[in-house]
Amino acid sequence: MRTLLLTLITSLLVVSAQAQYGGGTGEPNDPYLIYTGAQMNAVGADPNDWGRQFRLMADIDLSGFDGKGRNPAFNVIGNSARRFTGVFDGSGHTLSHLTIVSGDYAGLFGRLAAGAQVRDLGIVDVNVSGGHYVGGLAGESGADLIRCHTTGVLHTHGWRSGGLIGSNSGAVLRCYSSVTVNAGGHYAAGLAGYNTGTISQCYATGTINTGGYFNYVGGLVGYNTTGGAVTQSYATGTAKGASYVGGLAGRNAAACTVTDCYSTSTVNGGEAGGLVGNNGGRITRCYSTGLVGGPLLIGGLVGSGTGLVTQSFWDTKTSRRSQSAGGTGLATADMRKAATYLEAGWDFVGETANGTADLWSIREGQDYPRLVWPEVVVGPYGGGRGTADDPYQIWTAEQMNAIGANSRDWNKHFKLMADIDMSPFDGKNGRPKFNLIAPVAGGMGAYYFSTPFVGVLDGNGHTLSHLTIAGGAYYQALFGFLEATATVKDLGVVDVNVSASVNYVGALVGYNFGLVTRCYSTGTVASTGIQVGGLVGYNRGKVVQCRSAAMVRSSSVVGGLVGENWGTVTACYATGTVTAGNSGMGQAGGLVGGNFMTITQCYSTGAVRGPAGGGVGGLVGLRGGLGGRGGGDNTDQTQSFWDVQTSGQATSAEGTGKTTVEMQTAATFLGAGWDFVGETGNGTDDLWQIDEGKSYPGLRWEGAAK
Repeated sequence: MRTLLLTLITSLLVVSAQAQYGGGTGEPNDPYLIYTGAQMNAVGADPNDWGRQFRLMADIDLSGFDGKGRNPAFNVIGNSARRFTGVFDGSGHTLSHLTIVSGDYAGLFGRLAAGAQVRDLGIVDVNVSGGHYVGGLAGESGADLIRCHTTGVLHTHGWRSGGLIGSNSGAVLRCYSSVTVNAGGHYAAGLAGYNTGTISQCYATGTINTGGYFNYVGGLVGYNTTGGAVTQSYATGTAKGASYVGGLAGRNAAACTVTDCYSTSTVNGGEAGGLVGNNGGRITRCYSTGLVGGPLLIGGLVGSGTGLVTQSFWDTKTSRRSQSAGGTGLATADMRKAATYLEAGWDFVGETANGTADLWSIREGQDYPRLVWPEVVVGPYGGGRGTADDPYQIWTAEQMNAIGANSRDWNKHFKLMADIDMSPFDGKNGRPKFNLIAPVAGGMGAYYFSTPFVGVLDGNGHTLSHLTIAGGAYYQALFGFLEATATVKDLGVVDVNVSASVNYVGALVGYNFGLVTRCYSTGTVASTGIQVGGLVGYNRGKVVQCRSAAMVRSSSVVGGLVGENWGTVTACYATGTVTAGNSGMGQAGGLVGGNFMTITQCYSTGAVRGPAGGGVGGLVGLRGGLGGRGGGDNTDQTQSFWDVQTSGQATSAEGTGKTTVEMQTAATFLGAGWDFVGETGNGTDDLWQIDEGKSYPGLRWEGAAK
């Protein structure tokens, strides 16, 4: 009878546990299944289950457990009295909008015990506030963390805070964090505030702010101590603190190691270094390139310390530092040479003298060395390896948004595989804002110190619709900054809504040195700043075979396609309304607001409005300087036109004005050398086509004539 009673009680407990989850028994071969927010919140409610196994079966939005209004607060898993000792398998899924307001040990997991494991889990748009031991994933961890990532914001008023974990004594492998950490105490970092364990093949891209009062601040690790080891990892964010501030690690203590790592982080503080603030341990085969500033003991690679630094380098130009407590300072050109590192014994792809692990690769003369492991890890995209032959595939809004969150991928190749609606990332009603790709922090000239997009985005003929961008920073567009090697092609940005109060604003690119071709935009682009365009805000590269129908408004230097051009604009057109509002100096053009270089075989038809005397033109508002205002004449070399009737403008700084009938007549353009379908006198590329007498010219790649 007693045995029967115990069996019955055990069965009832199992049934009860199964009821609060989505299935399973919590055993290794039959984990508890989590499908809903309520089931996820139930994990933290029952400490008796903290030694069991769980598996996430879907992406879950936890905004209903934010503790606001009638919403219950989320139950943190593990606390100061009892750690989580089980296994949590995210199965590649995400938990989004996790909100936690707590004391010490704050995170999805408050405390993770040695022997526990969390794997393949993303925590997106987290918002955690707490005291000591605060992290997006865990406040304190001795567990194995494998392929986990976090994005969002942390607020702390105590010690040991990190974008992923506050304090780590376990093993962290292939994890990353893109979290802003607003720390109110020592030991703060992008990934782990305090580390006595191992961190391998991880990275962080967040901003760490301490208000300048606290120590041990790092882009990846705040304090690496008591045998802690960091290897094959990097950081690309910003780290600010009082002292012991490093782009990768704030302090690397005695008997600790930092090996095969790099940092491009911007660093500011006392005893600050591009890689490590203070070093008492060993640094091997590392480099840094970030800008380093602060009041005292500042170094390009290492700020202070007597630890051993070997086979390591820093860029003296980009860091603006000629001194370091270890390492070798080099010019940018030398930092981009494979020979620099091969001679120092670095293990590169394609050589065997320094080893066969193939840890590093380099684009000779174009970029600094990069770790190979991110190339072979399945990232937050829909497939591919990010190469020219096998680009990352973008199928969803989440995958598109992930590009901006992963600056390490801004030298990769991407291809859209579907038309994508971006409205889930409009920043409204609690939804997250879209992550701009290669944004620039700062005003004029700030792009010199930013990380640009240098790769390729192939739209593959698809569209991004309902993209919403609203911000007070400069360079507001899908891409903030394209470098000369970048290409964006075959992409439509449809029903865009860009609203800014700054310069260099466009639907597609804010500041362009690269190639933009066969792209178009519709919607609204508006800013109270200047250099605003329907497609590109400021162009120093090439804009070829593009069009825009966007309505564009700004204070000045505003164009239907490009705000200000110092590059080339070829075979393009714009049809949207253009408005400049700055009285007396509101430069506006149907195609380009201000042109200082080359426009060839383009046209515009949109209405152009601006203050009298401000440089307003049907095609171009201002040419080459203040003396460039005026109507097009026989000396114009652009082979370009505007519709004097629909634009409402009889003059333009460049181009030739035509009536609507003339603008819908092939002879107008053929006589200017335009290459049309069906003729060979002007070329055989067949760039343009026209439905004679019924429409304006259209680009052949668009399909039907416009």
